[in-house]
Amino acid sequence: PVSESDARALERSWGSLPIFDDVESMLAELRRHGWRLAVLTNCDDDLFEITHRRFRRPFDLFVTAERVRAYKPAPWHFRAFQRLTRVNRCEWVHVACSWYHDIAPAHEHGVQTVWLDRERTGEVASYASARVFKAAEVSAAVESIFDGCYV
Repeated sequence: PVSESDARALERSWGSLPIFDDVESMLAELRRHGWRLAVLTNCDDDLFEITHRRFRRPFDLFVTAERVRAYKPAPWHFRAFQRLTRVNRCEWVHVACSWYHDIAPAHEHGVQTVWLDRERTGEVASYASARVFKAAEVSAAVESIFDGCYV
């Protein structure tokens, strides 16, 4: 059994959880290349708002589990993002660390992906359009996906 206090420990400490040191520079590099950035998160609205405030710049859009009433890998985050943005799947790159929650379901939906495999999990790398091991490699991977696609 878990006490009520223990059950709320993560929620109480949420605001003190660190953002990966390399994320801000990765986001800045993507923005320099003209990319608009969105977050598809399994957080609820309140917890993501705490996280969102910790970033230097706000995201263009975020889709939370609370808004879509489901958790990834269910398809609702991806469907909601597509409906909200009307972006064509071939013009969307989903960047994520979680193979289970993000890369595999995005692949199932025909969305191009950059898998930031920080933990070198050994999952099926072919599901990703590109696989990198450091955030500093993400921007180049995104660009390589679209290299020559636009005139």
